[in-house]
Amino acid sequence: MSVWINNVFKNFFNIGLYQLAGMLLQLLAIPLITRKYGLEVFGEITLTTSVAYLLGNLVNYGTNQTAIKEVAVARTDNQSLSQIFSNVFWLRFLVFLIIITITTITITTTITTSEKNVFLWLSVFPLILSEIINPLYFLIGIEKIHWISWGNLITRLLSLLLIFAIAVKYNQAVYMNLFVGVPLLLYYSFIFFYILNKFSIKLHAPEFYRFKSDITKNFYVTFNGNTALMQQSIFLIFVAGLKNPLLLGAYGIVDKLLSATRQIVSSFSMSIYPRAAELYHREKSQWKSFRNKIQNSYALFFILVAFTIYFCSHFLVSLLTKDQNEYTIGFVQLFSLAPLLLALNANNVIDLLLQNQYKSMFCISLIILLATCIFSFLLSHYYQTISLGYYPVLIEGFCLIVYSGYLNKLNLHAK
Repeated sequence: MSVWINNVFKNFFNIGLYQLAGMLLQLLAIPLITRKYGLEVFGEITLTTSVAYLLGNLVNYGTNQTAIKEVAVARTDNQSLSQIFSNVFWLRFLVFLIIITITTITITTTITTSEKNVFLWLSVFPLILSEIINPLYFLIGIEKIHWISWGNLITRLLSLLLIFAIAVKYNQAVYMNLFVGVPLLLYYSFIFFYILNKFSIKLHAPEFYRFKSDITKNFYVTFNGNTALMQQSIFLIFVAGLKNPLLLGAYGIVDKLLSATRQIVSSFSMSIYPRAAELYHREKSQWKSFRNKIQNSYALFFILVAFTIYFCSHFLVSLLTKDQNEYTIGFVQLFSLAPLLLALNANNVIDLLLQNQYKSMFCISLIILLATCIFSFLLSHYYQTISLGYYPVLIEGFCLIVYSGYLNKLNLHAK
């Protein structure tokens, strides 16, 4: 047991360090940007980077999950590693071309052709491009994730330094996006070529006959992975449609807090998943007992977090932004229960993965996506301004109910 605990904490530390880099950037960038340029600019950055991360996740196309097992099995076979590495690279590149083509046409013909919006789109291009060469799946597979974790942290800190040290007078959101995306793209490029050299990997020509198989296999995983991002991005787009930059900036702070919570919970879920799989296949009752202990720990910890956020909202907002407006404080208070609901749902997701219920997860994702659009429309069209802050609790609560309902249904059929 002590060996397993050590492995869990080792995995949690390494994976958590990778996630921590992104979380630090999101949280520490809030006061840097809002105090320097105001909530309006921060709102633009939140919206554009949210869309960029969503598109980047589409480019990744689930390979950060599905390719890990392949790399782990073939870790001593350079030829097989070359084949896997090439397949992932060309699949991502193909998806990237499709997404960039569709998005560019949409922006230039449907939304607007204003110079400002074109520059905003170009500024997040490095973030999207970096996902083509993101080597996370490979490093997890060979259990060398620390190679990217520490460098990722340093790269994010460099981005914060650029945001802090360089004063920009015009197109501030464009430069802030570039300060985040360009260092990350350069760092991933370095790791990418280092891996090619270290493991004598050679990129093969694309095998188009494999694309159909890989696209089908990864579709369900990709859609599920993007649902959480779409929950936030879609609502941000609706808030942006209200044409109130101060309101968008205020909600942008809640969006970053929710993203940070999601990363923390995701890191812990990834660290316990190997042990969960082992217990589930050995004896389901052992996993159930272990699951209950985790669930109780989540409940206790995040109830304390909820009380802290709610009663310290004024202090928290003062740390993050100089603008002590009623929108920001109210949104943070209403957000306080969302981390608890998100955490309680984490083990439901693991349960479905353990049971190989990928199609069920796809159906759940469609239901949640529909609910996202409905909640976003209703709150943005029939609202008192402060009611927008209910969205995180509504959508996370809805996710918890739907996942729990599906699991109960599966358990009943199993009996």
